[in-house]
Amino acid sequence: MDIFLMNKKLEEGNEVSKKSNESGLKHWWQQKLSAVAMFPLTIWFLINLPSFLSLSYTSKVAWLEKTTNSVFLILFLLISSYHMKLGLIVVIEDYIHNNFIKRLLIKALQIFTLASSVLLLVLVLKFLRII
Repeated sequence: MDIFLMNKKLEEGNEVSKKSNESGLKHWWQQKLSAVAMFPLTIWFLINLPSFLSLSYTSKVAWLEKTTNSVFLILFLLISSYHMKLGLIVVIEDYIHNNFIKRLLIKALQIFTLASSVLLLVLVLKFLRII
């Protein structure tokens, strides 16, 4: 009977570790893919930022009204926000050992990321007079 219970606990432990490995692998892939997507967008952003800062308001509006610029800016903001969330989740999971605080911080991070992404998207779309 004791061997049966020990076997059952080992099987349950293996199932838990499989689930955590799968989610860890998925998280790792999401982080790598978002980093790959960020690379060309960051180069585009760094090339365009100095000239954008020196433009007048009307020139900035004209710059943003170009479809390429507005799409790249929206993609940059959304993907970088998502990539930030993924990275901070890893930091929280690795360095916060209290499960309640860990869950609380991850939920707060998810809410903050969602709210800031929606806010940035709305601001760009309002600036473009789409909404």
